[in-house]
Amino acid sequence: MVKKRPANPIKDEKLILDIQDYLKYKDERNFVLFVLGISTGYRAGDLVILKSRDIRKALSDGYFEILEGKKIHSKNIRKENIKPRVVKIIGNLEIILKRFIKDKKDYEYIFQSRKGCNKHIEVSRVSTILREAGEQFGLKNITAHSLRKTFAYQIYVESNYDITVVKEMLGHSSIEETKAYIGLDRETYDKYTDSLNKFIRA
Repeated sequence: MVKKRPANPIKDEKLILDIQDYLKYKDERNFVLFVLGISTGYRAGDLVILKSRDIRKALSDGYFEILEGKKIHSKNIRKENIKPRVVKIIGNLEIILKRFIKDKKDYEYIFQSRKGCNKHIEVSRVSTILREAGEQFGLKNITAHSLRKTFAYQIYVESNYDITVVKEMLGHSSIEETKAYIGLDRETYDKYTDSLNKFIRA
């Protein structure tokens, strides 16, 4: 049995912008889902079920407050201790969301399936869309989960490599979990391995 490779974050800023442009050209829904995912770090499964009324409330508050699916289904977390993860809506995201929901009814899913307004896009379809976008730019293992990982990695860089900040923003239980999540150990190991290249004459 082949082990499934974990999703990769999109680390290069130019590639993030390229993928945005690519998705915007192809389909506004997919573009909005992409920018919402990478700027909030919510799981795709929690984003696809949002309705217009949820977005309007978040825009009014200036924050998203989402009780994340993984917490809801976890057996290790006492239900009374579950709190929603709160994320600020940044300026450019606010502009995009206001424009996107302008003509949508409150009860409509904002990321609709092609089957109609009473059905939302599935996470598996999100992965397919992102995989196809990633392939356009030579990226591998880009899936729906890459949205959250891209958020995490960019926060890590912007915080001057403060892993504790990323841990808190993702709601992880340990720094080791966060390091593994954004592939820091793997990245470090690969760099050390690459350094051995100088000893090899091809």
